[in-house]
Amino acid sequence: MRRTQNHSADHGGNHPAGEYEGDAGPHPEGSGRHPDRQAGCRPECSAGRCERHTGSLPDGAEEGVGRLADPETELELLVHGVGGATPERMLGDPRTVRVTGDDTAAVFRRAEDTETDPAGRRSRGGPVREAYVWCKLTSGDGSRALWLLLLPFMVVNLAHWMRPAAPARPRTVRLYGLLVRLAALTLTVLLVAAACEVALDLVAWQCAGTRACVRRHSWLGFLEPAGPGAPAGSGGWWSAPGRRLALAAALPTALTALLWYLSHRTWRAYESYPPLSPAPAPGTPGTLPPVDGSAPGAEGRERDARDTVPGAPDDLPDADGSMPDAPAPERGTPGPVPNTHGPEPDAQGSMPAAGPVPGAPAPGRDADSSVSGTHGPERDVPDPAPHGSALARPGFWYGRRLVARLRAAHTAAGLLTVAAAVVTPAVRFDLRGGGPAVLDLLGRLLAVALLACGAAVVGVVCRRGRSERRLDQRLDRHLVRALPLAALALLLSALLYAGWSRPGWRSAGRLPGDPAFGTLMLTQGLLVLALAAVAGYLHRRRPDPRAAMRGLGGPAVALLACALGGVISGGVAQRVADWLDGTRALLTGPPVLLTWQASAIPPLLAVLLLLSAALATRTARLARAERDRVRREHPGEPEDPPRTRAVAHARAMATLTDRTPLVVAVLTATTLVLGSAALAGALATRETPDGAAHASHHLVQAVAETSQALGSWLVGLGFLLFVTWGRRAYKDASARRTIGILWDVGTFWPRAAHPFAPPCYAERAVPDLTWRMATWTRRTGGRLVLSGHSQGSVLAAAAAWQLPPPVRGRVALLTYGSPLERLYGRWFPAHFGPPALAALHHDIACWRNLYRRTDPIGGPVRVPARVPDDTAPDVDHEPLRDPLAYGRSPDHPLPAPILGHSDYQSDPVFTRERNRLLTRLRPRLPGQRPDPGTRG
Repeated sequence: MRRTQNHSADHGGNHPAGEYEGDAGPHPEGSGRHPDRQAGCRPECSAGRCERHTGSLPDGAEEGVGRLADPETELELLVHGVGGATPERMLGDPRTVRVTGDDTAAVFRRAEDTETDPAGRRSRGGPVREAYVWCKLTSGDGSRALWLLLLPFMVVNLAHWMRPAAPARPRTVRLYGLLVRLAALTLTVLLVAAACEVALDLVAWQCAGTRACVRRHSWLGFLEPAGPGAPAGSGGWWSAPGRRLALAAALPTALTALLWYLSHRTWRAYESYPPLSPAPAPGTPGTLPPVDGSAPGAEGRERDARDTVPGAPDDLPDADGSMPDAPAPERGTPGPVPNTHGPEPDAQGSMPAAGPVPGAPAPGRDADSSVSGTHGPERDVPDPAPHGSALARPGFWYGRRLVARLRAAHTAAGLLTVAAAVVTPAVRFDLRGGGPAVLDLLGRLLAVALLACGAAVVGVVCRRGRSERRLDQRLDRHLVRALPLAALALLLSALLYAGWSRPGWRSAGRLPGDPAFGTLMLTQGLLVLALAAVAGYLHRRRPDPRAAMRGLGGPAVALLACALGGVISGGVAQRVADWLDGTRALLTGPPVLLTWQASAIPPLLAVLLLLSAALATRTARLARAERDRVRREHPGEPEDPPRTRAVAHARAMATLTDRTPLVVAVLTATTLVLGSAALAGALATRETPDGAAHASHHLVQAVAETSQALGSWLVGLGFLLFVTWGRRAYKDASARRTIGILWDVGTFWPRAAHPFAPPCYAERAVPDLTWRMATWTRRTGGRLVLSGHSQGSVLAAAAAWQLPPPVRGRVALLTYGSPLERLYGRWFPAHFGPPALAALHHDIACWRNLYRRTDPIGGPVRVPARVPDDTAPDVDHEPLRDPLAYGRSPDHPLPAPILGHSDYQSDPVFTRERNRLLTRLRPRLPGQRPDPGTRG
């Protein structure tokens, strides 16, 4: 039974019996600190450089013997990975206590770790274990699967973070971000335009304008137009084409409002809470003082004196390309940020649940209401991450201002798209002449106003709005409110203008959607090509052999996002047209370009099937080769062919992850070819694929007809499967382990390109972890092992980057099943590339990484030693054995399972390496050089 009440829990804790040994009693005066920390004495590893202690562990240290084991000064903070976990499972105890946090994300301890005797001693010694449970940030009830409908927005947002590393190229980086933001804007326009195509064109213009179609769908009866030869105005009031369009505009307008609401609600819950600043100005209210008693600012001088990481860039631009050497801010820029770091911990070091913090702005409110919407240059703030990842900057996980600006721009773009779809047919009718001159004038003025507001939207998207080097508390209130309101006013004016009576106006054919969708598709293609040129240039400036697709991962993902949006738009429009007119004799149908896009799905699936067959053949060959290696690894044991095949198959399947760049490259190239062919075919023939192939060879005609029919149905089927799998992934942990890694990677990154993308859970999880570590080390001055599995290791690394330098030097990092290099390092080289991971290794006290050959997600981090002659163990441990035993043995009477990506803590190596990290943080005795066998 779980105990969920909050509890002050920095009392200490224990592990199962026999796991740790040592003195667990209190220290003099009940301080909970080591004696050498009294009177301002600094511990041996206070500088955070564990290579100063390169000796081997004392005798028995692998089992926790011979090491000072004060429970008050040793903590292991566990962070789970994909699929989530319960605190009971993470801590191995059915009785757990929530010590800080809320129902969404919280830190737990075992109940016995919070209980002490009257003398303040715990019953059993050893480090305290805490579990940070964050799975509810990305899962919940089935309704959250609706976020999957916005998958193109999430994918294009990923492209923003996938740029190659760019030392000293701020303008090029800024251009890269600008191109991605523009591509994201076109996706918003495409989605709203597709809704307009369905509601305005297919339903209101074509079906409601055709008496036979209205009779087939009785719910459209009040829109039925007058019959041929009937006097003008004989139909109902809503039968006028402009009024039908105005009424149908409610659907895309409601969709835009829904997107705004979802973005605003999650913005208040995620982006509006400022994180802990790792490098605050000395004396800033609410900042954490040094844990070693040094003067304020000493940690900065100490850090500046450190040697730099070889090969690391001298400086890093912000996500938008800005550099730290900016001039003074414009007038009106707020001064030092008040206490944005949240409440102080209580006497036991516990923290309240996440929420608004004293001194920080309330969610959805300005930090300084007097600040205007203009954005002046930043202060001359030193860059907290001059040699590593931008994830170390204090404002990286605080995208409140940028998301608000982008939300206003994209909302306005959606409303303007609806207004343009309503106004365009009315303006075209008025330009024919014969009507009131005032309507002609109003139409022209309205068109000019729409173009001007659209230009303002593009200007806001192009304008810089993200700051990473500091917590940007400003909010462009006037812009955030005025831009959507102006677009809404134009939309209302457009509805009134279109609904004005126009005798003789009848709907025929289709709305002018072909030029609009063709222009959108062409624009997206040009943006992706320009993005590829910029990414290629950045990659050539500093080539990274491990970077996916030679640095072109970002453009490839952006192209796939645009293609996904186009295919969904075309498929939905085609399915609605088939539903309204199954005979295809009454309606003109959707724009031919959308039909061409949906028809591209069958050939794309055919290419993917061929690629899957090739990968399956390669995996089978690799599995046969692995069988010999498995046999050689277990000499002297009886041969078990099924067991050998199972282990070899698991290893071969795990290598498929490394073939992901090939799959994405083939998919991108095929999409580019098919998309270009669809655009060219639609513009050249102005007919659907089956109509264009009508006079060609019968085989070509059969392929065209089959592709067009299958494409429409496949989109509908895929849509249903997508929602079903997404809902299951949110509610079923086993399904999350299968597809959850892709979703967790996509929602890990802040919304820097698209405000309607699913929210970034790391903007809550990273500050949670940072706050917990900073407050605990501040109170105890103790040693902390940050232990992260799978995606939890990425959160752990991000949290370690956010720590103040003196706290970072007291933290050891233990990662297992980690995708830090295998996935993030290859696809996000600017933030997790070799220089960034080397800088993290340089800054924290110690780091050890565990992985298995059977793990399809985790792998080595490939971080070099700090210095060439460093005798400390490498970061990467040698691959763990999986299974732990090949056959039956006294220790394993039953067959040991193949663990793959799970249950790393069940391996004895895990406990041994964790104990070594604690000992390396503050060894008791000097030792000799480590055993070479411990090097990974």
